[in-house]
Amino acid sequence: MDTIRLRPHHVLDVVAYWKPDHDPQYARKPGENNQRTFIRMMCQGLDIPAEFVAGWDFICRPCSHLKPDGHCDQILTHHTPVQAMDEYNDPLDRRVLDYLGMDEGDVMTVREYLELVNEHVPGVETVSHRPSETAQWRRDALAAGLVALGIRSSDK
Repeated sequence: MDTIRLRPHHVLDVVAYWKPDHDPQYARKPGENNQRTFIRMMCQGLDIPAEFVAGWDFICRPCSHLKPDGHCDQILTHHTPVQAMDEYNDPLDRRVLDYLGMDEGDVMTVREYLELVNEHVPGVETVSHRPSETAQWRRDALAAGLVALGIRSSDK
């Protein structure tokens, strides 16, 4: 399998919203990002080689907002102040990488990344939760997703 580019926060988002009954046939709709495709890949196994980046990635690639220069033209109108998606996501990914002791461009499997994340729950939620979430909700959701994916024991 080829190595795919992944934003660290994209993987955390998928894990935080993971449902044990995800349908492996969960198909991408035209014009949207590859999140559904990535979920389908994760349903088939976590040994997906990935390069972790603070920029466009596998999930962004087919999105209609991704421009040829690699920047996203989506504006986060619900943020105060209003900001471009890249202005929010790039620093977010750098914070997550830094918190986990990773460098941009590090390559590992999604399983290895999730094992590293698991070692930092609680903790990583303080640098990765969305403005619409509390850190506690994010911590609990990450822990539940890691349990559902077989990375974390339920008694931890």
